[in-house]
Amino acid sequence: MDEGTSVRQGGRQLLVVAGSGRSGTSLFTGLTGRLGVHIPKPEVSANRSNPRGFGEPRWLVDYHNDLLSSVDVVVEDGRPEAWDLTDELAGDPKALDPLVEWLEAQFGESDRVVVKDPRLAWFLQLHRAAAVKVSAQMRVATMLRHPAEVMRSREIAYGTRTKSSTRVIGWLTMMLGTEVRTRDLPRATVRYDDLLADWRAALGHADTTIGMGLFEQASQEQLADAGDLVDPTLHRSSADWDELELPARVLDLATRTYDAYGRLVGVPAPEQGEPRGELDVLRDELGAYYDECFDVARTRTGAFARRERRKAVRRVREELRQAAVEPPQGVGGIAKRAVGRLRRTTS
Repeated sequence: MDEGTSVRQGGRQLLVVAGSGRSGTSLFTGLTGRLGVHIPKPEVSANRSNPRGFGEPRWLVDYHNDLLSSVDVVVEDGRPEAWDLTDELAGDPKALDPLVEWLEAQFGESDRVVVKDPRLAWFLQLHRAAAVKVSAQMRVATMLRHPAEVMRSREIAYGTRTKSSTRVIGWLTMMLGTEVRTRDLPRATVRYDDLLADWRAALGHADTTIGMGLFEQASQEQLADAGDLVDPTLHRSSADWDELELPARVLDLATRTYDAYGRLVGVPAPEQGEPRGELDVLRDELGAYYDECFDVARTRTGAFARRERRKAVRRVREELRQAAVEPPQGVGGIAKRAVGRLRRTTS
């Protein structure tokens, strides 16, 4: 079903909140929860980095972590091919069956369920397969926040061990992969700034295409409760591109991706052809850039390995020359050949 068609139907509805972590996904999820959509329990506990709660089901976070480990993918993975590894799990009963069972239990609580986890986007295909199994209609809301603010927020929450360029490439991979995998679903792209400035308007625009009946089914008490969740003073991470000190090519890709993604906000599906085309080009460019970086890194890594091997050989030779003894048990052929040459030169 394309988002240009009517999506206000009965039956089970599964709302997936996607997008990069630290982009406002917790706020969006929290708002839908307070408006009556079921957030599975127990949730991940709030902490200093997110004092109003994450809106993340504990079971789902652990489930996604296990799946990521099983295919050697990390949350901020920048490899375009990482999508292939996670997509394949949609056809694996060992991965799919636990999710189907868990979702069935959640729909026992309510016909409208919202799920959110920064790891979830990697498993969009898996969640789609599970939604079919439990006869639920899947919708997607993707949060969009300026990447410089996302990176600064991540530094505050997670530290600075990971370089900004690495995190931005991960952001690009996540956002571009999410967009192309949700085109045929009822979906909405929501700016974080819009949600803070006027949450009712932003959520209302989103609901015209995701069709969750967020306001039609909410009581006045729920509306007031949702309004209490929005606190613009929590917008603590402001930054600009210059602060990230990105390589020129990464900056170009990130700038263009953010701009093109922004042109999806509030635009009906039939009118999204131009930005979708731009995002297709950017996805290809990112893949080519990543391959180029890999080739360069492989050349440097190979040279480094050869240099280290030469240093090791010289070190062994020197040690043997000083000791003038047989190489110890288990020493490889390089050392044995070095001993032989040493003996020939000293005989």
